[in-house]
Amino acid sequence: RRYSHSHMEVTPDFKTLAEAYGHVGIVVDRPEDVEQALKDAFGKYKDKLVFLDFHVDPTENVWPMVKAGRGLTEMILGSEKI
Repeated sequence: RRYSHSHMEVTPDFKTLAEAYGHVGIVVDRPEDVEQALKDAFGKYKDKLVFLDFHVDPTENVWPMVKAGRGLTEMILGSEKI
């Protein structure tokens, strides 16, 4: 049960925070929305600062990964090395 992030009881609304400073905030909740969010960030909003807030299932493996006790030079790039 090693998770991809630390859970906090209260998390800022990063989209609203980015927009409060005059930037663009995009929330991505589903894998099928990633491509469109990236197209918007690099196309539609290419001349603005864009904050992409990706919500990831906490049980999902996120790459690259560094195993406990290992250094950054020993990072794992994909599931084939687990």
